[in-house]
Amino acid sequence: MTNVKSIFDKTKFDMVVNEIMTKRVISITAHTSAEVCAKLMIEHRIGSVVVVDEDGVTIGIITKENLIRHVIAQKAFAEQIKASEIMSYPVITIDKNLTLTEAMEKMFKESIRHLVITDSDGKVKGICTDTDIFKVVPQLIFLEQEYIKLIRERDVDENDKENTNKFAGYCDDCRVYSDELIYIDGIYACPTCSVEQ
Repeated sequence: MTNVKSIFDKTKFDMVVNEIMTKRVISITAHTSAEVCAKLMIEHRIGSVVVVDEDGVTIGIITKENLIRHVIAQKAFAEQIKASEIMSYPVITIDKNLTLTEAMEKMFKESIRHLVITDSDGKVKGICTDTDIFKVVPQLIFLEQEYIKLIRERDVDENDKENTNKFAGYCDDCRVYSDELIYIDGIYACPTCSVEQ
């Protein structure tokens, strides 16, 4: 199997995260409801909100995936669910001077799509997503596809193909990203498409 690091070694990009990160980050408190989180994402056309404590220090992040998994899929009342109950933590943070290749490699290793940029005090300075990187460096889409292929090959080698293990990547049917893909009938399908198989 190809070494994952060798893929990244083939392509180096000098652009740093600070050049493409979104500096206007929407933050909320741990007591904010899931309903408000969803409305903020819709209003600002963003895929995540950052959860901060009373001192403005980052303590979590809520993405669309969190809302789907913990609210919609559970048929919970969004207005009654607090951010602290559905947020992902600890937050994976990076330095603003990391190169885009290093940032993407970090996303792959942690199986995440959002990286929060903080200062030395832990306060949010920006956010960088895989979409932000793909807009500037389309070649990284190829790296992501190769990485996902390697992970799938490894997991298939270690387990029977027909299993209940979950994978991260893009659904072969609807092309939507999910970290809960299931290998079924020869394809990797998201929870929605796997039900329809």
